[in-house]
Amino acid sequence: MKFIGKVAVITGASSGIGEGVAKRFLEEGAKVVGCGIEATAQIQHENMVYIQADLTQFDAAVQVIEAGRKAFGQIDILVNCAGVTLTGNLEETTTENFTKQFDINVVGVFNMCKAAIGELKQQKGAAIVNIGSRLGVRPIPGRVSYCPSKAAVAMLTKCIAMEYAPFVRANCIHPGLTETPMIKDRIEGSGDPDKVRAEMANMYLLKRMGTIEDIANAAVYLANEESSFVTGEGIGVCGGDLI
Repeated sequence: MKFIGKVAVITGASSGIGEGVAKRFLEEGAKVVGCGIEATAQIQHENMVYIQADLTQFDAAVQVIEAGRKAFGQIDILVNCAGVTLTGNLEETTTENFTKQFDINVVGVFNMCKAAIGELKQQKGAAIVNIGSRLGVRPIPGRVSYCPSKAAVAMLTKCIAMEYAPFVRANCIHPGLTETPMIKDRIEGSGDPDKVRAEMANMYLLKRMGTIEDIANAAVYLANEESSFVTGEGIGVCGGDLI
């Protein structure tokens, strides 16, 4: 197990990618501090505490870190999975929705990194892993707020990596379309699930969508000592879409 004696804060841990990452870190021996906007998490584990938090507010991010330190004594790893996807082009997107996208996807990540950095600097081998998106590297139509927000996450990660090396490593994962419960519901709710699933899979060189396990595997790698010479990088977990 890769995280014996380590404490990981994982945002968005009540659903989707964040929940999958939290489960995987627990399997690898970590103690986990999960947080999200939902009142409770699906995961019930003796080595996990969960805090409901609106991470667009810095005070809430501080409370998450303090709760983790109180429960487990230290913070070694931060994985920022919380995020939201809003659709629309320039004419369709309101200023309110554009700002909302940045508040959740960028300000929330900034707040957690800022709240955690003092604790992380005290630990050997500390790491930050941010979940970006392949759409933060290569845009598509109809995501005029989402794509820039994820591009900002990628650059924020590089800035943190530069400022806090060699004490804290920071890297970013760029997932492709991932089979979260939300995506599965979208597929099953379509008129022809098999057709929609095939169309989504054919977007990628490897002819499949990503799984939550794919993203969790990358997060484990970037958070442990196997990647000790990797910082400031964006790793595509997107079936070859960024070639």
